[in-house]
Amino acid sequence: MNDKFKNFLSNGFDKGTDDAEEETVEEYDEGSYEDCGEQIEALKETVSTLQAQILELKMTIDGLKENPPFPDMSAFVTTREQIKSLTSAIDRQNVEITNRTLLSAMEQIAIMREDFFKLCGGMRKKIDTMSAGDVLSSFEAYQVDMENILADGGVYIGHFPYDSLNTIHQRIVDVVPTDDPEKNGQIAERLSDGYKLGDRVLLKEKVTVYKYTEPAANTPVEESEEKSEEEPKQTVSETSSKKKAKADKENKTEKTEEEE
Repeated sequence: MNDKFKNFLSNGFDKGTDDAEEETVEEYDEGSYEDCGEQIEALKETVSTLQAQILELKMTIDGLKENPPFPDMSAFVTTREQIKSLTSAIDRQNVEITNRTLLSAMEQIAIMREDFFKLCGGMRKKIDTMSAGDVLSSFEAYQVDMENILADGGVYIGHFPYDSLNTIHQRIVDVVPTDDPEKNGQIAERLSDGYKLGDRVLLKEKVTVYKYTEPAANTPVEESEEKSEEEPKQTVSETSSKKKAKADKENKTEKTEEEE
């Protein structure tokens, strides 16, 4: 009996599993199996492409590490200490150049001073025979020497390139009135040179400047003529009356004297 029950149970459970398998087989058809296979194949292809791209990026990074696109410029980067040392070296060089220029200028001025003394001594000996023109020409020779000294020192001599007044480079000496408003503030005449060393003005240029003034209101010609005609008439009448009064006074005095 027990064997029969076991066989029943085993047959019954086996049959139930067979039925469940049949049901599941009935639920999934052949098309569903094909779709799952296509999705799996697509995922595999995607994963393989991603792996290939990752491998390519890795190879690119390794190549950049071995051969960088930009050279290493760390050796050429200047630090604060290097900048300070460079600026100090430039300053020392500028000071040396300035000192050499100043020394040369002082030497030329010393030579010119000695020449001036010699000139004065020679003129003192010939003071009775030298004319005013000879004295003037002797002193005019120093103009060239002074210009050479200034030019060697880097000084600019001449007119500054400004058509209108520039108070930094020019100094007003006189004002020229004008009735043209466009000329207001323009340079009328340049009276002297300007002197400049680098960006620094040593001596300003002397100039005259135009200044706009409004023209005076003109009076009519007829009114002015009438006034000029009336004025002498009044003066004549006034003088004649004064003469008559004076004559009357004189006659009265004469009559009183005769009566007395």
